[in-house]
Amino acid sequence: MSTSGSVSKACFVFKPKAGKRKKKLNPADYFVNETGAKTEATRERYDTYQILWEDMNKDIDALQTDIHKKVFDDLVGYVGTTHPGFSLEEGTKQKVSSNEIPTAALVTGVNMPDHGMIFSNLTSLLQDNITPYVARLQAKDCSAMKNIMSKVIMQFMGNKDLLDDDDDEVQVKRISPTMPVLCGWYADAVKKSQSPNKSPSKKRKTSYGQYPPLVIVMEDLEGFPAQVLQDFIIICSQYLSRLPLVLVFGIATTVTAVHTLLPHSVSSLLCMEKFQAQPSTEYLSQVINKTLLTTKYPFKLGHRVFQLLLDMFLYHDFSVVNFIRGLQFVMLEHFFSDLGMLCCGAKLSASRVKAMNHRQLEAIRKSPSFRRHVELQKPQEQRDLLLNDKHTKEVFISLLKDLDSYHGMCYPIMHCLHALTSSLPRHPLGKQLRELYSLVLESNVWETQGYKDAFSLLRLMARDDLVSVLRQCVERLQAWTESDVSEVIMEVQTYMAQLASLGDGSQEEQEEEPDERPKERLSKTTKLHDLQNRLRESAKQKKKLTKYEVLRNKILDYLDEIFRTHLPSPTTLPLHEVYYYDRVSTLRKHMNAAPRAAIQTALSNPHFYLQDESLKSEDGTIPNTAPDVCIAYKLHLECGRLINLYDWLQAFVMLVHSGEENGADSSKQKKVDEVLQARFIRAVSELQFLGFIKPTKRKTDHVARLTWGGC
Repeated sequence: MSTSGSVSKACFVFKPKAGKRKKKLNPADYFVNETGAKTEATRERYDTYQILWEDMNKDIDALQTDIHKKVFDDLVGYVGTTHPGFSLEEGTKQKVSSNEIPTAALVTGVNMPDHGMIFSNLTSLLQDNITPYVARLQAKDCSAMKNIMSKVIMQFMGNKDLLDDDDDEVQVKRISPTMPVLCGWYADAVKKSQSPNKSPSKKRKTSYGQYPPLVIVMEDLEGFPAQVLQDFIIICSQYLSRLPLVLVFGIATTVTAVHTLLPHSVSSLLCMEKFQAQPSTEYLSQVINKTLLTTKYPFKLGHRVFQLLLDMFLYHDFSVVNFIRGLQFVMLEHFFSDLGMLCCGAKLSASRVKAMNHRQLEAIRKSPSFRRHVELQKPQEQRDLLLNDKHTKEVFISLLKDLDSYHGMCYPIMHCLHALTSSLPRHPLGKQLRELYSLVLESNVWETQGYKDAFSLLRLMARDDLVSVLRQCVERLQAWTESDVSEVIMEVQTYMAQLASLGDGSQEEQEEEPDERPKERLSKTTKLHDLQNRLRESAKQKKKLTKYEVLRNKILDYLDEIFRTHLPSPTTLPLHEVYYYDRVSTLRKHMNAAPRAAIQTALSNPHFYLQDESLKSEDGTIPNTAPDVCIAYKLHLECGRLINLYDWLQAFVMLVHSGEENGADSSKQKKVDEVLQARFIRAVSELQFLGFIKPTKRKTDHVARLTWGGC
């Protein structure tokens, strides 16, 4: 028996007041100093953030188009060739030999939040190149056949006024949502497009075919009701002679989901072709390379923040859109602080450093990395850095230039290290570049165990394999255009030439060495003890290395020196806080929130969020000035598993009247005020909506409590 009914059932109408509309704040109004005032420095911080994010967002949008370009081009080409001989003319009307509907199965992956962007780009491409008639359907809007037909007809006709907004379900007001209506409209649309009297101003910018197909995109196929989907496909198959229909299925799992939803009699009506979209992990890697592993944008993520965003992506939703939103939020938080004013590149930051006042300089002097830098200096230099503002500005400019130089060499060398180690067994430094980047952010990479294991494996690598990975390193470095790494490229190419010049003679020394004293060993009859001593002595003797092994060690020693020089952790550099944001608690609070804890805090201590002094109370007390839902929540904490509604109401009324005078009439106390009763019912309904109570059939005048231990 269901117990999911509501405690109260009513309809509440809130009419807008005919007063002044609340003024919307400009985003720049939120950038203020510690006194709440807007200054030139706060305006510069906002402008820097705005310019930086707009440029970054443009690169991300371009990447979104490029990442699915191949599969979109293939799908658009497929849709354009689905109905080659279709015609509506009576004399040349082609009889459809098969009632199979052309269907494109686009496997998008489980990253559901990204699907809206994917299908939006696909719809734009179809409308620009193939047909103006594209309808997008979502499972939440298609619970019945009437809903599907209404959505399809409305989107094909491009008339939103056909919808009745007063009803919960989608309904067409002036026409019947049926296939014959759609057939008649399509025939009229084709005639109008072919009319010679059509005005030039109304001609399309894109030349479509004589009979452009009608494309129906079902974004989340697994969510559609199976029976509704079956009926819709059967109906569409009966009208292929009058409508050039094409279906596009958005599938999050595998193509077998189609056969799970549809029986064979229905799936046989589909002429289906599969298209595989790029996985979201590949998309994420390109976003990271485009936004973080570049010198174009000075803003960077600290290790803990970067790892949290990665964990949310890998273990939560695989959504790149949510990763980008987290990146934008972190950037916004960074520019709220005084350090964000200098996160603008070396050229612009130098002029801003010179214009900084004493208070702003003190804020940067308090950064942990600069304090460590001061402690390493001589006493006189320490005094100048802490007291002499002019000298401090010069040091700031120099340190920021060092940070820019570090970024210019760090990223290409990191690509080189990844090319060198990504193919090693068990991937000691990670298979993806983002894993290596996380290690570099955390600490000095050469101090990690993975780095030591990687070089141990590299020192065992054969010549052909070593030449192959060195060639990949050179290709990565040559593709880097943001800084000059020509010296490293020339050195590695020189070593590659030396490896190529080694002939078969590189193994001769190793082959001749064991045969120096063969006669002595064979001519004497030795005891076991003497043999053991000889073996120990031979083990102590160092084996003479071959020419290849000597050259291999020389190459790896050079690369190790390069990595140690250019890949220190940014946390070891002074003033890294200017570019790197690493306050992970703030990000976790907003992006990975705990709603139950926040709700219980709001209900038990409303002053925490409302900041109203009248709501302050001691532990265990319930002020009568608190919101009704807070009073009802605290009273329900004092009850057991079942709560008597009448007793709860009486306690609520008594608590609300506790602050009033005691001269109230006793007759009024027995009869509960209707306004108070309505307030109580609303508070109980809100608690039920939040999941703290539910109705129960055991006792009609009771509700069951669902949570325990929260206060």
